[in-house]
Amino acid sequence: MHDPEAQHEWLAFDFGVTGLCGSYHNDWPLDAPGPVEHALAYWGPDGDPTGLILVLEDLVRLDRSPLTPAELALLWEAPGDPLGGSPTFGGARRAWLDQLLAALAPLALSRGASESQWAALTVCMPDGTGPAAVGHQRLMTEVLDLTSLLDGARAAREGESFVATRAAIERCAREVCPELAFRFLLHALARFDCPVSAEVYSRLERVSTAFGHGPYVVEAHRHRVE
Repeated sequence: MHDPEAQHEWLAFDFGVTGLCGSYHNDWPLDAPGPVEHALAYWGPDGDPTGLILVLEDLVRLDRSPLTPAELALLWEAPGDPLGGSPTFGGARRAWLDQLLAALAPLALSRGASESQWAALTVCMPDGTGPAAVGHQRLMTEVLDLTSLLDGARAAREGESFVATRAAIERCAREVCPELAFRFLLHALARFDCPVSAEVYSRLERVSTAFGHGPYVVEAHRHRVE
């Protein structure tokens, strides 16, 4: 579970699995032969392992979760390119998570990380007892309430359902981690072109700050305020 005290500079912008999902812009195949290769190139061959640790934490939580392949698919697609550029994996979602874990874990280790930093995670939901877990649990009701914003959806690609996406995010909040669910929610609001008032934006900022995020996690959505 991310530590705002130790990792604050890595939390300034979108991070973890939502940051990775959002990196698959429409032209990513021009720079990588496949989605795993893109993920490796996204961090480059060397450097600080913190960004990798954050995404590995998220991947492990999702992989160990009771979420169904269909729910994982909806979460993965929320931050993806709305023009359809993101890779899709059908029902093989857990296999995809395993592919990412198998590719990114050695890269993190090569940069000096320890496997225990993502493989020995403490439980967040529904009954985690660590300080971060307790803090996240306090915000679960707030995150669940904010998912109602998806009911204002004004756009969707063929075959997409904001109702199903909302249900997947709510289950992620209840069964995995409210903080992770909140990041998926931010992207889903953009994907479905949900209206964001100045009041709602301020509320999103408050929740994001309470989770220990930096200033640009929500700031990236400021242009959508109506």
